[in-house]
Amino acid sequence: MLERRSALAAIYRVGRIGAGDGPPSLSVHERLARDLVQVSGWPQSFPSQCRRLETMLDFPMPDDGLKAVSHGESTIFRVGPERLWLAGPWPGLDPASPGDEAVVTDIGHSRTVLRVAGPQSRVLLNRGLPIDLDEAAFPAGSFAQSVIHHMAVLVHHLDGQDEAVFDVYVPRDFAVSFWQWLTEAAEAFGCQIEEPG
Repeated sequence: MLERRSALAAIYRVGRIGAGDGPPSLSVHERLARDLVQVSGWPQSFPSQCRRLETMLDFPMPDDGLKAVSHGESTIFRVGPERLWLAGPWPGLDPASPGDEAVVTDIGHSRTVLRVAGPQSRVLLNRGLPIDLDEAAFPAGSFAQSVIHHMAVLVHHLDGQDEAVFDVYVPRDFAVSFWQWLTEAAEAFGCQIEEPG
């Protein structure tokens, strides 16, 4: 398999940015070493394919395009009527297993994944995202496909226990532009850019 390289390597700098003397109210880091696999099918066979995947992966399938299903580091998103994204480690997924009932495609190289966490993460993302990220409207597990600053994104609200945590999936082609927008907007709050991981 080809080595996955960060689209942000040339501009990614670890350290504190922005305002404030106290602890930063945000942290951001790139999530490397994440598999991202797309499973696409056809209307007549997709439900049976989902049942097969549930058995093969021992993992429930999402019911709709609003809530992801997560366990540990693995998550499944229903990003279209007959399309799933499987994010995280999937050692049990064999690309040949669906046969002619579905198409399994590794799309990990096509996305940059950034984790935004902290008490001001909702405010930061809502500076560009036209979706209410309040806990009541967008609880943990929710995800949305939208735009931030005219760039397509998938935003996933994770269960961060004591703080708001979001993963933002950005097309690799726009990763540098998105990073520039994100870090510039984060300066107003004080932000710690952490080591990729």
